[in-house]
Amino acid sequence: MLILRQIEKKDYNKVKPILKDNLIEDDLLDGIVYILENKDEIIGIGKIFLKDSYGILKYIAVEDKFRGFNYGDSILRGMLFKCQAMGINNIYYCDNSSYLIKKGFIHNRQYFSNEYKLYLKINDFFTKYCCGDKNGV
Repeated sequence: MLILRQIEKKDYNKVKPILKDNLIEDDLLDGIVYILENKDEIIGIGKIFLKDSYGILKYIAVEDKFRGFNYGDSILRGMLFKCQAMGINNIYYCDNSSYLIKKGFIHNRQYFSNEYKLYLKINDFFTKYCCGDKNGV
């Protein structure tokens, strides 16, 4: 059974291999950090750092053997839902990413454009069709 939840201190050592394999260094202390578990195994992690009235997507990482099942999308959606519940509507990302563009991020030509290449309006993300037609089929 898959479970998506916020990270707890007891999970820190379990996620280190995924972070290391993806060349991510993080103390896991600040921001919104979600993990995806399959039984008792952590198979993915994502982080959004909160700054003032917006968020900065730091990373989404899924263990190699679990890629291709859209688990990164689940992690992203969980973090975005949490941000939306906290009143955060804008999320930025520092680099270009074809994966994030497929998920709805667009090229940033407005705010903080020197710092962040992509951005996403969370309300647009949840109101636009993500797959299939208007009924999701």
